[in-house]
Amino acid sequence: MATHGPTDVRGPLRSSTAWLAAAAVVLAVAGPVHADDASAQAWLERMHRAVEELNYEGIFVHVHGGRAETHYVVHRYLDGRVSERIISLDGAGREIVRHEDEVTCILPDQQTVLVEGRRELSPLVGALPAAAEALGAHYELLLSGQERIAERPTEVLVIQPLDAYRYGYKLWLDQDTAMPLKTQLRDERGEVVEQILFTRISLPDYIPASALMPSTPTEGFTWLRRRSDSGSTRQVEWRATRLPAGFRLTSASVSMMADSSYPVQHLVYSDGLAAVSVFIEDPKAEGDWTLGLARVGGANAYSLRHAGRVVTAIGEVPAVTVEIIARSLEQGDPHEAPDGER
Repeated sequence: MATHGPTDVRGPLRSSTAWLAAAAVVLAVAGPVHADDASAQAWLERMHRAVEELNYEGIFVHVHGGRAETHYVVHRYLDGRVSERIISLDGAGREIVRHEDEVTCILPDQQTVLVEGRRELSPLVGALPAAAEALGAHYELLLSGQERIAERPTEVLVIQPLDAYRYGYKLWLDQDTAMPLKTQLRDERGEVVEQILFTRISLPDYIPASALMPSTPTEGFTWLRRRSDSGSTRQVEWRATRLPAGFRLTSASVSMMADSSYPVQHLVYSDGLAAVSVFIEDPKAEGDWTLGLARVGGANAYSLRHAGRVVTAIGEVPAVTVEIIARSLEQGDPHEAPDGER
């Protein structure tokens, strides 16, 4: 993988567990229903609505990659529109402001502002599973009692993987609202690789627009906007020819990055809960490339050179999963199902 200078876009967008996390995670339930699966599914659907449709303000701690970062968040839902501001209370005071699908990331230490048309850049939203429709036979959902978090009673849900290709979750949901007050991502050994914990939270009826205004002055900063090639004739020309059971292509796009003339091709494979992002990039782009397996916060990444490009698969999944996907990348129609996956 590459490391980049202060005006690089790719570095912050690539890591799914860095502060500007990329990689969205979704959750679903299907297949045979266990005794408490229906109730667990109802809780998860409520959680998905709560994190977007509630007004809330508070402080949470994000633990990942051996680091603990404290953030202040204010989230407003008004007339069906979502706005959110998250500011780091540590270090340089990095700030994220989201209005619907547009996200502005203010990086005072780099004197840079990144503008993205993506919602999952928020470390809070990016670390939370969301409700979907089909999970299949790859996870088990369990209700696991009640605990108090941030002085509020919660319902504890466990999402347990049934094989070695994906991670699990433990969620503490507010009993009144289903707002997630604590979440843990757990690896194949059951160890916590990422955690978000609210230490203080309030749920006011109204939040003024002034609370969503950035607090960081940006005069003299460099503004970078990620451009999409969706209007061009370029198309993704790569696909994974081998996937762990349950993973399917969910997104394929082509984008131009600030430091490269080669369009970066981006594929996302998901099983409904776990997601793996695949980047196909020009090795001549600025930066030092680390090939092979790497740990990026709570995520694993695997990079290799293939057909004159650098291919990187990254996700909050076991190392074996990203390696299988990265090594199977070949040029071809990304929507063509791999052998055995049709």
